[in-house]
Amino acid sequence: MKLLRLILVCEVVLALGAGVKAQPRDCDREIKSALLRRYQLDSNWYQVEILSSQLKSTVLESADSLTVRPISQKEPIGLFTLIASITRSGQITEKGQISVRISKFAEVLVTTDNLRLYEELSPDKLALKRMDITSLLEQPVQSFSAIAGYRLKRNIGKDQVLTSGAVEPVPDIDVGGEVAIVCASGLFSVSTAGQAMQKGYLGEQIRVKNRASNKVVLATVVDRRTVSIQP
Repeated sequence: MKLLRLILVCEVVLALGAGVKAQPRDCDREIKSALLRRYQLDSNWYQVEILSSQLKSTVLESADSLTVRPISQKEPIGLFTLIASITRSGQITEKGQISVRISKFAEVLVTTDNLRLYEELSPDKLALKRMDITSLLEQPVQSFSAIAGYRLKRNIGKDQVLTSGAVEPVPDIDVGGEVAIVCASGLFSVSTAGQAMQKGYLGEQIRVKNRASNKVVLATVVDRRTVSIQP
């Protein structure tokens, strides 16, 4: 009876061992992992897709390692080409060119409606979403605090990623704004009505039209309603 029980236990152990057999090492999977490791890319934010491979191996049986080497100094994003090498017993047994597509994702601000030129930005007009930013030519905006006091420099459609090149600080004085042109010298100060010919920020010089003479002068922005000129 004891011998029978021992035999049954051995059969169970062998069956369990067969069930936990090591998974075969997939070549494409290891290429992706090697690429992410080489460039220290977070797999939560980067996605690698194998487009073509000259390697004959699909499963890395008895391989010591698989390494990848880029063929250019290009940033690892978008279409990317590299050389993969398979080593067995300390010798490179296979080498081939690999083409991949590397997609980059990020949590960024996305418009919730169509927004127009010079529209001031606020959290109710935007949403924070995970988006593919691989093809963006400008840096995406990733926080609401980064756009406080900003407005749009161009029209943007709904569900578009907000980028740094699409926004600007709201100017202290805008084009066409009514201003007081002040000229001060010692104890005396003269003021006249003017119109801003260009936008400007505190401390900047802008062109302003003197309404009395219709002459355009260069003046310094003092505040949202005042510019000053030298006597």
